[in-house]
Amino acid sequence: MKFEESLVAKEWESGREAACGDVSQWSAGGEATPSDAALGALLEDAEPSDDDAERRVRRLGSRLARLDALNVGGMLAAATESGGAGAALAARLEDGLGAGAALSQRLRRYEALARAAPAAPHARTDAARADANARALLAELGDLYRWLDAAPLRDLDSLAEVSLTSADGRARALAAGEALRAALRAEAAAPAARRRLSAVRERLRRLARAKDQLAAALARHLNNALIHLGNEAAHEARPHRHHPELLPYAPFMRWLKDMDDKSFDALAKVYVSTWSRVYEREVRAAVETARTALAAAPPDRADEPLDNVLSLVENLCNAEQDFCAQFFFLDVDVKGDGSDGERSERSEGERNEAGRARAGTETRRFMSELFPALESDLVALVAHVERHDPYGAMRALACVGRRVLGAGEAAAGGEARWARAALAGVAVAAKRGADRSVAERLAALPDAVKQAAKKPKCGVLSFVGELERLSAACEAIFAASGRRADLDRWYVSLAGAMVQTIRHATHPRTPRAVLHMENFHRLHAALCALRVPALDALRRECRARYSDALRAYVTQYFGRPLEKLTQFFEGVAEAVAQGVREDEVCYRAAFSKHELRRVLALYPAPEVRKSLHRLYRTVEKHLSEEGGLLQVVWRAMQEEFIAQHVALQARIAACYPAAGLALPLTTQHILDAFSDIAREH
Repeated sequence: MKFEESLVAKEWESGREAACGDVSQWSAGGEATPSDAALGALLEDAEPSDDDAERRVRRLGSRLARLDALNVGGMLAAATESGGAGAALAARLEDGLGAGAALSQRLRRYEALARAAPAAPHARTDAARADANARALLAELGDLYRWLDAAPLRDLDSLAEVSLTSADGRARALAAGEALRAALRAEAAAPAARRRLSAVRERLRRLARAKDQLAAALARHLNNALIHLGNEAAHEARPHRHHPELLPYAPFMRWLKDMDDKSFDALAKVYVSTWSRVYEREVRAAVETARTALAAAPPDRADEPLDNVLSLVENLCNAEQDFCAQFFFLDVDVKGDGSDGERSERSEGERNEAGRARAGTETRRFMSELFPALESDLVALVAHVERHDPYGAMRALACVGRRVLGAGEAAAGGEARWARAALAGVAVAAKRGADRSVAERLAALPDAVKQAAKKPKCGVLSFVGELERLSAACEAIFAASGRRADLDRWYVSLAGAMVQTIRHATHPRTPRAVLHMENFHRLHAALCALRVPALDALRRECRARYSDALRAYVTQYFGRPLEKLTQFFEGVAEAVAQGVREDEVCYRAAFSKHELRRVLALYPAPEVRKSLHRLYRTVEKHLSEEGGLLQVVWRAMQEEFIAQHVALQARIAACYPAAGLALPLTTQHILDAFSDIAREH
């Protein structure tokens, strides 16, 4: 603005000088204007007698007045002439007036811009800076006054005397505590220069003292409440009624967590030490009740007492986790949260990963201190269930597994439960027990063979029946527990080991073929009943080994009941092989019709039936009742006898067609004989 004012002054002065020059020119060119010589003579004119200065000054003044009148007259005369110097002067005056108006308009615009932006460098005048400083000082003093004279903090000395037993007293104490916390936070965020004021320092000392007094009062009251409720819970059947009684004090615990870490940690330790003993007694009492129930429960109901204990533990842990999260603010960073310290309502995607990890770690630590012996007590109960029932390990695994998987599905979209982690450890112990039970059965396979060797007959080895009972029990136990992979692994392991044990098993009085035949047949039936795809290869192997053993036994013990007749026709077959025609074999002495009649006479029908009776008794002596293969073997021997009979009859018909010779028994007679013998025995 100073620059614009100087510019206007300079232009005005230059216009004025130009106008004066034009007036001098116009005066010099006018007719009535005195010349320079006349003006000089006028100035030099002096009378000798004018010694008085005052008289001379008056005379010069009158002359100057006349000259001014003459000058004005000349200017007016020049202005009336067209194209003269007066027109030029008028034009210059008009231009000067226009330039002055433009400068005035620019000046007004600059002043408006300065008012609109007082902080601009060109608008920072001393007055503006003084006004801004005054306003800032006024605002600072207002904030300081409001901080020094906050209404909720006017009775700082009486905060420690507020009663916390009534709802009204708790509300007053909470309001005062929140105001105290807000005042301390506001001063911590204020400029450091403010703390150099004596009033501020004194106020901070009073606030700190009031904070310590309020924290001590809260800690004392909550400590007494925790101990009192813990003593009551030790003599009551409902130890969880402390949750609704303590929840009204949750805002004070949040305040302590923010303002006094030592008091908060001390109260947390008191709570953990008090209620961990209460929960330990409750869980152990439930475990002892389950042990007593197991003693009276049938083996197939051994999982019910365990399931009751797990339900109690799961409900107890979930309720305690919810309470601790609300009362101790385990999932809230009070110091790093908003100024009001309230629980954040942000969505899962917006929550900080580090904060979630920290909250989870804090919750696990707190719950582990509250239930330090929970997992060991449950593992001991699972071991007791294992000892109570041969399949107790499988029952315990199924029971605990259902709890763990159910908790995982329920918490898939929500907060993780500490109880699930605790039960997962118990499930691992139960799985180890089930694997150990299967390993013990595998180790007992050779002992089963040794025990069978002491019996008159081997029969079906005990572990085959054990597999049938185990599979039936496990299929019922794990029907709805989703442990199919474990079951299939156990089946494959047990069945594969059994196949190898049967292959190498021997018995002093039972033929090896019978041992293989009966055990592979029974094992194949057990594997087929399971309908497990992983056992397909073992099923096929058992079937093949059973068929081989049956064929070997029939071949070994049935043999050739018409031995001499069979040897006779073997010689006939050799002669035919050497080139003798079948219809000419009868002309040889060794294979004559007479010789054939003599051999046939050695096997009359009664003698054949006696030999079959002896063979049946031998088979019956070898086979066991539990194997159930006597009729199967007898049917196989019947088929073998008929096959040999048909072959011999065909040879007789080919070599001795006109002799009218035939075997002592027809095929029908053989079938009747085998059926009669089977019915008789």
